[in-house]
Amino acid sequence: MKGIVVCILIGLYSVSFAQKMEPRFGDIKPEDFKPTVYSIDSSANAVVLFDIGSSYYESIQGGLSVVFKRHKRIRILNKNAFDMATIGIRLYSGRNTEERIEVLQAATYNLEGGQVKTYKLDKSSIFKDQINKYYIVKKFTLPNLKEGSIIEFDYSLNSPFPNYIHPWSFQGNAPVLRSEYEVTIPNILDFIFNKIGDRPLDINDVKSGNQTFYSNTPGSGPSTFPTTTVIHKFGMKNVPAIKEEKFTTTLENHISRIDFQLSKIDFPGSPSQDVMRNWYAVSKDLLKDEDFAADISRNNGWLQDEMKIITATASSPLHKAKKIFAYIRDNISCTNHSSIYLSNPIKKIFQNKNGNVADINMLLTAALINQGLQAEPVLLSTRDNGRANDIYPVMSLLNYVICCLKIDNKEYYLDASHNKLGFGKLDEECYNGSARLINQDLPRLIDLSADSVMEYKVTNVFFINDAKEGYTGSVTTRLGDFESNHLREKLAKESKADYLKELKKDYVGEIKMSDLEIDSLKSFEDPVTLKYNLTMDTKDDMLYVDPIFAEAYKENPFKAAERNYPVEMPSTMNEVYILRMEIPEGYKVDEMPKSARVNLNENEGSFEYMISKSDNIIQLRSTVKLKKANFLTEDYQTLRDFFAYIVKKHSEQIVFKKIK
Repeated sequence: MKGIVVCILIGLYSVSFAQKMEPRFGDIKPEDFKPTVYSIDSSANAVVLFDIGSSYYESIQGGLSVVFKRHKRIRILNKNAFDMATIGIRLYSGRNTEERIEVLQAATYNLEGGQVKTYKLDKSSIFKDQINKYYIVKKFTLPNLKEGSIIEFDYSLNSPFPNYIHPWSFQGNAPVLRSEYEVTIPNILDFIFNKIGDRPLDINDVKSGNQTFYSNTPGSGPSTFPTTTVIHKFGMKNVPAIKEEKFTTTLENHISRIDFQLSKIDFPGSPSQDVMRNWYAVSKDLLKDEDFAADISRNNGWLQDEMKIITATASSPLHKAKKIFAYIRDNISCTNHSSIYLSNPIKKIFQNKNGNVADINMLLTAALINQGLQAEPVLLSTRDNGRANDIYPVMSLLNYVICCLKIDNKEYYLDASHNKLGFGKLDEECYNGSARLINQDLPRLIDLSADSVMEYKVTNVFFINDAKEGYTGSVTTRLGDFESNHLREKLAKESKADYLKELKKDYVGEIKMSDLEIDSLKSFEDPVTLKYNLTMDTKDDMLYVDPIFAEAYKENPFKAAERNYPVEMPSTMNEVYILRMEIPEGYKVDEMPKSARVNLNENEGSFEYMISKSDNIIQLRSTVKLKKANFLTEDYQTLRDFFAYIVKKHSEQIVFKKIK
């Protein structure tokens, strides 16, 4: 893990610091079990009665430590919330030191015979789970759990990393009646506070205090110095549970919480030290970092012979770049799609023929540079990882590396870690706001927002009266880039026959599907095109035809009546459906839908349903267009109503009646 560990004091001794944690642990009364339903959410499986925490600094040998305390009490209402009784406390481990739990108590409380029965946690049931080489989790499960139980835990954690204050979440997967966090910071440290989520704070108080620290400065010996502190108290009341809905990048972007980032150290008698560096300084360091980009600027003579063979038939710089990209994409397999640092030198990656996303795209960048092309690494955070900071270089928020190639003043963004992606194409996970070009002179932002990319899909359907085959149709659908990539990935795992069976489920009753063809499946730069035939039985006196067939919106993608955070779609969209059908021979039109046109919030989207009949031909054009991908919470209801109207319109049928 790359990071800054700041030690600003040495030879320190402990100092008392009174902290009040209310209410007291174990103070449970029979009346606490009376509510079976809580007004905050009558359908809740559990309710957090309170969650109270604090962070403050104290002196230790060699610097400062941060003490983090937490006291949480939960009412378990039914068995669907039993998993909340398994608690995990994450601890960071550095090179020579680690966070440690100093005090821990936990218990389950049940009402038995009108009396509160306490079942304390057996310390021997606490176990350790190693997440990676930097983090471990101490886990335990509360005993004797029943529907209606109250569980409680209280712990104190000591962290020897003064640059890090534990973040605090006011919200989770159960409603919270009370959540408070108090942070005490000496004025020698300057932190940036970052509040996430739309919900406002109910408590946001600041007051000053005093604290004395002990220091052992070289040349002057042990000493004490007093300093003022700033005490921040944050709180929320009656916070609803957050539930994952469709079109959400990650709930981490929306859970009401507060994070802290150290920006400056101002120790008495020493020059002020900026910890929160800018992207110019960080980019220069990254380009020299052996774990990042130091390899790409070297001569890398070993690549010369390999690239000479790969690019032998290239007719232009762009053609050369495409050949290099295709070779690395097709021959180096990705073992991990979440990393910004090299696991091995790029020569070893090339030899092993595998590596993480950083390994592969750094190798790609080095190979392009080796052939005289202008290529640079780009850092970003994928959609499932959460948003990165557009201003400050917070490296812990980044998890992905791509390559930026510039030829003839045009930029191409390349990712060779996905073996089904074409040249200049990115997976939808990469469209998560801004990315950062790593360049020592101009480390600029690159717009990779979902609003910047459009998913364009076109379907053409033709029905005719065929003398031999009867009433038949043909369907051609050109998929968008993302849907094309999904289909390629899908068909790498299942057969075309299985996929055909899946498609056939959209056609029931009188309509049958056959003769599926899939074009451009291996031409990764082009959209995939599906072609197949339909036949319709025309024996009944009445025919009821859904004219949008398989492309109809059959249900609203926004099912929840309310949503407490924004909608984040992967792209803007333009879905066009065109139908031209002859009226079945021997029938006439009895009923037909009417044309309609509606806009979403004036100019943010539109839906057109234009249908007409001329002689024996019916023509229909349906267009669903969204000009933006991200919608604020207050726009949710209009977006939901917009799609509800589309579902209603797409369900309308053409009714044909047999002529007698």
